[in-house]
Amino acid sequence: MPAPGPASTFAPSAPAVPSSPDATAANSSRHQSSELVGLDQPEVTRVLGAAAEQFEKPPAMVWRYKNATCELDLFFYLDLRSNRLRTLHYAVKGDGGDPARRQDCLESLRVARSN
Repeated sequence: MPAPGPASTFAPSAPAVPSSPDATAANSSRHQSSELVGLDQPEVTRVLGAAAEQFEKPPAMVWRYKNATCELDLFFYLDLRSNRLRTLHYAVKGDGGDPARRQDCLESLRVARSN
């Protein structure tokens, strides 16, 4: 099932899947942006805290995180094997496809969560 197309100012994520849910939880404090793919909602909440906005974009549930410097949308879809919603796609507004800017955005959201 393809992910919904993000707005033109959003760049698609690079595909990646964490090695295992246990490894993901253990390493949650050092997530790379590509490691957001495959996480369930409780794992995302542990990494980034509560989303600023949540809305449906069928068939996805979207969680939006934002601060003064960036905006991140995580797209959750139902994983039929585990019967849990998991991220299959994410988009960072205004990153221009630059992985370093994507990582800076994620880090700024994590820092804001810890403050």
